[in-house]
Amino acid sequence: MQLTFVEASAFTRRIGEHGLDEDLRELQQDLLRNPEKGALDPGTGGLRKVRMRIRSTGKGKSSGVRVHYLYLSQDGVIYLIYLYAKADQATLTPEQKKTLRLVVEAFKRER
Repeated sequence: MQLTFVEASAFTRRIGEHGLDEDLRELQQDLLRNPEKGALDPGTGGLRKVRMRIRSTGKGKSSGVRVHYLYLSQDGVIYLIYLYAKADQATLTPEQKKTLRLVVEAFKRER
């Protein structure tokens, strides 16, 4: 099955701000092999969370960034929605989860 990646504008902006283009390509290759790689993040409406290393700083996956994505298998689409550096926050706040859940619901309605 062929998969398509769709990036939310905020996601794309943060990738650029952090200089993570190469790291993102590596993650996308991982997700092409296993689109359900990330664990489901409770309270987000179906987002999965994966760790992504930051090669430019030498940070591994555990201290790199967290990527939240929505995989819609029936559509063959992976929506890359949100990312944050582990150094900035450990997990999503309840308010962030609520906001992201609304985004996920909108993506699911548009199918």
